Amino acid sequence: MDGPGQVTDPAFALPPSRDFDGGLLRRWSYSLTSADALAFLRLPRPQPRWQRLTLGAFALAWGATVGLLPTVLVGPWGSTRFVVLLLVGPVGAVFALVAGRAIWRRSQSRRMIPSPRPGQMEEWIDCIAVTRIDANEEDYLSPELIAGVQLTRRHLIVHGPNDPQLVPLSAFANQAEAVEVADHFRELAKGPYYFDP
Repeated sequence: MDGPGQVTDPAFALPPSRDFDGGLLRRWSYSLTSADALAFLRLPRPQPRWQRLTLGAFALAWGATVGLLPTVLVGPWGSTRFVVLLLVGPVGAVFALVAGRAIWRRSQSRRMIPSPRPGQMEEWIDCIAVTRIDANEEDYLSPELIAGVQLTRRHLIVHGPNDPQLVPLSAFANQAEAVEVADHFRELAKGPYYFDP
């Protein structure tokens, strides 16, 4: 008979299992540095449409400008001098953008993490929690929100609906543990999920 005064087991009397919605399974602690922030900023992301349109408009404007210049300056159409001048603008613009972005990323990474700060990744019964590189908070991902798990030479990367989260490999005892955790998270992402019948 259920009711007040009845003896019940404490919620955490037994080790956590996946049948229980709560409970910390494992925790990894590490230190985040500006090198981790730089790796985060270097992750491939889709290029915004406005950037593609701007680069295309610049290439068209440059081509039109070179085409309208006198032959004395650019040479006859199709000549080596004409082709080189036609390519110098767009190639130079791309080079300048790449160099500028590299400088910006280094500067931004130092602003994001000016001095080493603690981070952690936790595996809970119903989610994983990872310290965000770009904010002083954690990102919580239930298994169905894990879009992918990637292992690089220096980081475990967990992709979700927001920005990817990086965990330095120094968080793990060795490479074998990092591989095991990455494989485990990939398995979690496959389901079944708690809401599945």
